[in-house]
Amino acid sequence: MKILLIYNPGSGNGKFKSNLDKIVQAVQNKGFYLVPYRINSGEVLEKMLLAIDINSFNRIWIAGGDGTIHQVVNLLMRLECEVPVGIYPVGTANDFAGYFNFPDTIDEMTEILLRDNYTYCDLGAANGHYFLNVASLGSIIDVSQKTDKNLKNNFGVLAYYLKGAEELSGLKPVRVSIRCQEADRDDEIYFILIMNGKSAGGFKKIAPLASLTDGLLDVYIFRKCPVIELIPLIIQAANGEHAESPYVDYIQTAEMLIDCNESVGTDMDGEKGFSFPVKVSVASAKLKLITRNNQEEGCQEKQNFSFHDVKKAVEMISNGIFNEFTGPVNKMLTDRSTFRDLVSLAADMSRHNALNYINNNSLNERYFEIAEKSLDNGYLYIILSSTGSAAGELIQKVTKKEYAHASIAFDEELETIVSYNGGENIYAPGLNQEMIEFFGQKDDANIMIYKIKADRGKKQKVLDEIRKINQDGSSYNILGLFVPYSHRENIMFCSQFVYCMLKAAGLDYFEKKPEEVKPTDFVELDYKRDLEYHGQIFTKEYKVSKGGR
Repeated sequence: MKILLIYNPGSGNGKFKSNLDKIVQAVQNKGFYLVPYRINSGEVLEKMLLAIDINSFNRIWIAGGDGTIHQVVNLLMRLECEVPVGIYPVGTANDFAGYFNFPDTIDEMTEILLRDNYTYCDLGAANGHYFLNVASLGSIIDVSQKTDKNLKNNFGVLAYYLKGAEELSGLKPVRVSIRCQEADRDDEIYFILIMNGKSAGGFKKIAPLASLTDGLLDVYIFRKCPVIELIPLIIQAANGEHAESPYVDYIQTAEMLIDCNESVGTDMDGEKGFSFPVKVSVASAKLKLITRNNQEEGCQEKQNFSFHDVKKAVEMISNGIFNEFTGPVNKMLTDRSTFRDLVSLAADMSRHNALNYINNNSLNERYFEIAEKSLDNGYLYIILSSTGSAAGELIQKVTKKEYAHASIAFDEELETIVSYNGGENIYAPGLNQEMIEFFGQKDDANIMIYKIKADRGKKQKVLDEIRKINQDGSSYNILGLFVPYSHRENIMFCSQFVYCMLKAAGLDYFEKKPEEVKPTDFVELDYKRDLEYHGQIFTKEYKVSKGGR
């Protein structure tokens, strides 16, 4: 696989270039080939792209802010590029990346960009020029173009607000004509936002109903209003409440024509905008973007905590910066569901032991008899579950993934599901059998079932390993949720166990330290498509169907 990396060394705080070697190493570890290109100017970049066969690359990565991404994507579209695009959001506001809730660490972003998950995104078009996130016009719309680069690097999004406040004194209405299927009007306006994504200039709630995959643009028309109402209106916009204002009109459209005879600022993704009259339309599913999952539905409202956040917090504590850590922790604790889960988990801690085996012979001979009978069916089954357990909900907050538990089974009827778990207060935490009925601790609890080809010999190796663990003893690796470390061989957590079983049979289709494997890695790191999707079961419906038999 050949990857072209186009990066802007001056985007954001300019630190991206110091991470280049780590990126090259990660790419080479996958056996891929990286071609880096440093942006000097748009003209030079265009000459370079014209001189090569752009579609000979398997992926194109862009490192920069919204303006850089805007510039490069327009060049790619002009060259009829069909290659999947990935982005490193290293600018000031990163509004486009914010839609997908991309991480702000290079390591995490590289992991995502090396996957095979894509979202087909709409692009906006204004007089044939594309925009990813927003096109706008009005008296203070060109704030991002006027904001000093050093100010942006030092103060980030705050720089836009400071510059915007400075420009408010010169705010004046302009008369525009708007023609589309949903509206036909001439009006005096302060500014218009034509949104493809959800946020603009760091305001994350500007277009709460917008989607990058719906084939529509969300248009907000801020009409002339009394000066005394202006500041409250801007505050409403920051809180995502402006659509309720009598001075804001909101429409969704696929195409519109706007004209204005006055001198007024225009902007597209923070770059110089368009001239009038302007035809604005949507190019549906125009950009194939690399994302965490296939067909991402947009950013999450709740704050999530990643493994990198935890690592950073530990480093802060070790350096004695306690006060800076207490804020995020307090915010996490004030979330009632999070606090309840922490209390529940803490109450269960006395049953765990991460140093010694406490679980022996939890699987009976009946389990092994059923497993033996299924050795010739040609498959092992990997089950990912979203159960609603206290540990599962906390893991979801850390990993940002819905499915927080992994199990393995030998038979298609799933009578042999086994994994490392808490033992349902019946058995000690460690290796235990699981029943589908046990997974339903919330209304939408469900399991995803995948299967991998495995002949009798490979399945026998897995079963022999499970039998050995059952006899020798085991314990649930509760510390492994926070630190990638196992004190003894049979002290594991769920995804660690499933990975070890695949490895024992020679079916491990991705390389990772077992103690670092997360449940969703089994699907997200399946680059060669060794897994086959088998089905999904919602626990609530399953219980009803079982009760009706």
